[in-house]
Amino acid sequence: MTSAHVRVAIVATLVCIARCLTRGVEAQTIDLKAAEAAITRADEAFCQAVTDRRLDHFLAFLADDATFSGGAPQQLRGRDAVAKAWAPYFAEGGPTLVWKPVSAKVLVGGDLGYTVGTYARHAIGPDGKPVTGRGNYLTVWKKQTDGSWKAVFDTGSAEPER
Repeated sequence: MTSAHVRVAIVATLVCIARCLTRGVEAQTIDLKAAEAAITRADEAFCQAVTDRRLDHFLAFLADDATFSGGAPQQLRGRDAVAKAWAPYFAEGGPTLVWKPVSAKVLVGGDLGYTVGTYARHAIGPDGKPVTGRGNYLTVWKKQTDGSWKAVFDTGSAEPER
């Protein structure tokens, strides 16, 4: 083999390696739009579980080590703490809480994302009159090994009273 043939063989080998590597990268490309749609659906189903007063369904959307803050005097850490604090929303005749995601984003790795949206809480005040609170929320979602999304962090901010 001449040195020209060796150079051609080396270049051809490098091109083949580059194509193989590129195919691998293309196969690993994350469909961020599909992931964003998935966390939006998860967030909507998460809300539906509260609307239906189905604690078991609600808890299915929580990571074991989820942290909730915003409505409680202190952060709630873990599924059991969240379940205890949110128990009134699952009791017959208890307050209601509804929310709607307005935006969802997934980070480039495809395994972590967030939803933001608005919420409304309806309850009976100490004076027996209906009370409504409104605000915004942020939920951080982590993709699980089975492909599902679970809430790992949730917080909210109430609108100022007028």
